[in-house]
Amino acid sequence: MPRTDENGRQLKALLDYLLDGEIDAKDIFDALGVSSSTYYRRIKEADYPNAEELRRVADRFDLSYPDLQIQFGLMTRQEVFSYVESARLAVATRQETVQATTKHRPKLSELTPRLDAPPL
Repeated sequence: MPRTDENGRQLKALLDYLLDGEIDAKDIFDALGVSSSTYYRRIKEADYPNAEELRRVADRFDLSYPDLQIQFGLMTRQEVFSYVESARLAVATRQETVQATTKHRPKLSELTPRLDAPPL
């Protein structure tokens, strides 16, 4: 039995709901980058959809990857928030490091002509 979302829907049913229409299985297996036979075999497995499959579907249909992970129980909201906070701190630390090591370039108004250079 494949994974279902919080409301007991399988991935195709959730996509039909989120995208306001009937999504063809072909659209899904194209998004996953697998053949139709692989897709129909995968949808019967207990670990379908996995995180990578959710990422590919999210990318193809312009959906939120973290939201899909939460819907299918691969991550909790708290885990997503914790990850975002830790990533924000890592980015801030990296930017501070880059700014600290970057040499200050003078503004155009601070520049003066070289006396040893020929005129233009």
